[in-house]
Amino acid sequence: MSGCRIAVDVQKTNKIPMGRGFYDKYENVLNYVLKTKGKFDSYVQSEFLSIDLDKDGGLLNVEVALERNLWKVDLALKVPHEIPIKRLKFSDTRLNISGESYLTNEAKDLLLIRFADENHIKTYEIAENLLADVNVVSELAGIWIINLQDDYGFKSEMEYRRGAEVTE
Repeated sequence: MSGCRIAVDVQKTNKIPMGRGFYDKYENVLNYVLKTKGKFDSYVQSEFLSIDLDKDGGLLNVEVALERNLWKVDLALKVPHEIPIKRLKFSDTRLNISGESYLTNEAKDLLLIRFADENHIKTYEIAENLLADVNVVSELAGIWIINLQDDYGFKSEMEYRRGAEVTE
């Protein structure tokens, strides 16, 4: 994997927004819903991935339109522990990328979208159930969507959108 170059700015924060990933089994789409007040302005996208951003480069939503059975199962894939919380702003927007990989565990209850193979990364919790791997030159190396919830016809996702508290 040569890698996708996605510049990001890692910022201090005391609070992360609420969010949850839903995999719709009817549509074979994963939506990570982030509860923020931002409005759509730009994106980072590929054939199977769409990352929606606000005007400041803040994350709004992640959609993966690649069937779960096509994600590569990595039996050694484990969620990192003791992760600091940070705010992540995308410096690159309206960006089309390619070459990312989609990794999951045996239970298929998490997805790691790997943008580049990196040895020296730091992992940050940027929202509830959402982690970011950032390399030493402030490029996004991966996004972890953890604690995925199965959904049918987007019902659970819609209930979550109606009931979750919106944060800054």
